[in-house]
Amino acid sequence: MTTNSTAEIERQAKVILDSLESGVELIELRARPFIERHGVTIVALGLAAILGVGAAVMIARRRKGKTLVMRLHDATTSVGDRLERPLTTIRSAAERISR
Repeated sequence: MTTNSTAEIERQAKVILDSLESGVELIELRARPFIERHGVTIVALGLAAILGVGAAVMIARRRKGKTLVMRLHDATTSVGDRLERPLTTIRSAAERISR
């Protein structure tokens, strides 16, 4: 029983594969003249699309502003400056008192 069902499945798979191959061949036959005629235009449009996407990404990045790393660096620097001022004031006051 398994051999019979296996043979049936293989036959159905072969029918489907043959149908698929004939469909691909038909597409190749119909598309080849179009591609040969308009090949340069297709390549040019593909390159233009890639360049357009690249330019859009670059513009979006520039308009975005500072990166997260830059913002964190600025924040830690400003916090450090704010802490340094009171510390220097306390040090100078302590030096004046100890004199």
